[in-house]
Amino acid sequence: MKQRENARWILSLLWIIIGGALLLCYQLELLDDFWQGMGIALLAVGLVRLLQHIRYKKNPEYREKVDTADQDERNHFLANKAWAWAGYIFVLIAALASVVLRIMGYVELVPLASGCACLLLILYSVCYMILRRKY
Repeated sequence: MKQRENARWILSLLWIIIGGALLLCYQLELLDDFWQGMGIALLAVGLVRLLQHIRYKKNPEYREKVDTADQDERNHFLANKAWAWAGYIFVLIAALASVVLRIMGYVELVPLASGCACLLLILYSVCYMILRRKY
C-alpha cells in the first residue's frame, strides 16, 4: 500500500512538472497553442491529485471513505458496468456518426468515425479472447 501511495505522489508531481515544462515551452514560443492547453490541463490534474493526496494523508475520515470505496465490490461492479455501457454507446455513436457524416458530405471524417468504432470492436474482441482463456 505504501508503494502505491508513493507512486501516486510521484505521478502527481510528474504531471505538474510536465505541465509546467509545456507552459514554459509555449512561453518561449517553442510550441503552439495546443501544447499550452495540454500544459494547463496537466498542471491542473497534477495539482488536484496532489491536494487529494494531502487530504487523504491528513484526514482520517476521508481516508476511510476512500479506502472503503476502493475495496467495495459494488463499486468495482458499477465501474465495470459503466465502462461496458460507455463502450457500447461509443460504438453506436461512432457508427451513427459515420453514416450521418457521409450523408452530410463530410467524407473526409467518415473513416475517422468508422475507424474508431472498428478499433473499439477489435479491442473488445481481443480482450474477450484473452479474458476467456484466463478465466
